[in-house]
Amino acid sequence: MELSVIEYVEVENFRSIRSAEITEVGDYVPLVGLNSSGKSNVLRALNLFFNGYLDEDRTPLSMTDDFSTHAPKGKKKLVSVTVGLRLNESFKVRGQEDFHGAHGISDLIFIKRMWGLGVDKTATIETLYFGPSMSEMVEATTEHTASVLAHIRAVRFVYIPNHARPADLIRSELAPLQSTLVSRLRSTKAYRESSVDELFDELKAMGERMFGDVSAAVSRGLPGLGIQPDLPVDFADLVFNLGVQASTVGDVARAPEFEGSGVQSLLLLHVLNLADRTHRASGFGWIQASIWAIEEPESFLHAGLRIQFATDLGKYAEDPKRQIFVTTHQDEFVRTSEFAWLTTKDPDTSLQRMPVREALVVSAKAAISTYSHPLFTFASDPIVIVEGAFDDIYLRAAIEQGNLKPRWRLISPKAAFGDDYTGDAIHQYLKYNKQVVASRPDAAPVVVLRDWEAKDSAKYEAVLGVHPYSACFTAPAALSNPALGESFVGIERFLPTDFVTSVVSITTLGRETGAADAPYSIKRPKLEAAKRRLANNAEQGDPVGPFMIGLASWIDTKIGEILSEVPSSAFL
Repeated sequence: MELSVIEYVEVENFRSIRSAEITEVGDYVPLVGLNSSGKSNVLRALNLFFNGYLDEDRTPLSMTDDFSTHAPKGKKKLVSVTVGLRLNESFKVRGQEDFHGAHGISDLIFIKRMWGLGVDKTATIETLYFGPSMSEMVEATTEHTASVLAHIRAVRFVYIPNHARPADLIRSELAPLQSTLVSRLRSTKAYRESSVDELFDELKAMGERMFGDVSAAVSRGLPGLGIQPDLPVDFADLVFNLGVQASTVGDVARAPEFEGSGVQSLLLLHVLNLADRTHRASGFGWIQASIWAIEEPESFLHAGLRIQFATDLGKYAEDPKRQIFVTTHQDEFVRTSEFAWLTTKDPDTSLQRMPVREALVVSAKAAISTYSHPLFTFASDPIVIVEGAFDDIYLRAAIEQGNLKPRWRLISPKAAFGDDYTGDAIHQYLKYNKQVVASRPDAAPVVVLRDWEAKDSAKYEAVLGVHPYSACFTAPAALSNPALGESFVGIERFLPTDFVTSVVSITTLGRETGAADAPYSIKRPKLEAAKRRLANNAEQGDPVGPFMIGLASWIDTKIGEILSEVPSSAFL
């Protein structure tokens, strides 16, 4: 997995924040907290660091209004934001190799921007610091300032406040793309040969290529809706403002401001991605990465659109050149990450990093967000709960490598229920949550997949019997790798032999009957010790083989058989 652009953040004496830090920053950073707990101040502080102003109105820092009221009295007024930037293949700052070498900077650079009052107590003076670590930062002299600022300017930081009208932001994001489109047009044969008809045909085709992916992404969340560039049709219309029109029925089209706020928000999300790609391609290598800071993206979105928006946002965060910070009160936008930052204010703002499941429980108890029961995950789709710690890793790999298109969702017990719920503990969990299982729609049964050697599917069936179509399956041993014997308990028996022997030395494997062609056997401790390393290889893309793909296909077929028994009315 690629490392994030921002590795570390520290904010001091800014508004509600006396001193707060974010460490181990991931690609997707959800900030959860009550209103006025200081979530947005974190985003504004980052906007101040990267763009030099606080908000979309380009409001400058005011030591009168923005200095923290929680700072110690009697000391000099200083506001600072420190950011640790990760330097790697995805984020290289052009022409700074000598600067890095001279100051011992390799994989990380820490930069602090500090603001204070000048001698006259009216003007705000900024001071820059930099270094390879927090403890080694030094003040940037005139000689160093340009190099330090080059790292900040290599990041395109986009701040999206929750009160801004998305249509206005769409237009501001698209405005720079006009010159890119014209530049591309000038390189075409139609332009060089000055063929007017061909020129405008080429311009139209370019627009379709540029916006095609964006339009498809919008359609996933809003079926029947797409976007297209508002381009000139003749030379009289050649001076134009590039805009987006939401295409609805036939040739009827409307500008974004005529759409609802939710539609505008989804359009903006995908336009941001397009703008990112264009800036990187046309920025002569100066812009290396982008960071989106989005306040409460759930605003104006209905439930289905929230899910699609959160899904798309999570996918965009996987781009190694992008990082996303989000303030939210909605579970969908928290579950996208492995960790969340709980924001509290007592009396000043503090940030606490915690696993997502814990953050959701805490935020539900504090009435920050609504609690969604883990068994209501993917409430409209069948869910398959696997029992082992690594089963979902192998089956997800098998689904991708087998190019399967399942109608069901795979659920890792650890991710859904917590560290303690693997193996037989899942039965206890289901037993105490039978009413939740019973309340799932008929078309969204709960399916438990037991390991091939399990003999207790009947007790799971008894618990799941509260739902007419939920069931327990036992993985069929007949589909496992015949070269691996019964001592290979668990899903690992479905791996290819060479996949196993790449981790487990073949000299430690025995033969079940002693015969040279008998299936391999393994001691239980050896197998347990190898499981994590085997799963790591699968996560890194090693082929999980035909037996694992066969198992995933078998699950798909079994669920298809269940759904064939569900009345059609349940799908309407």
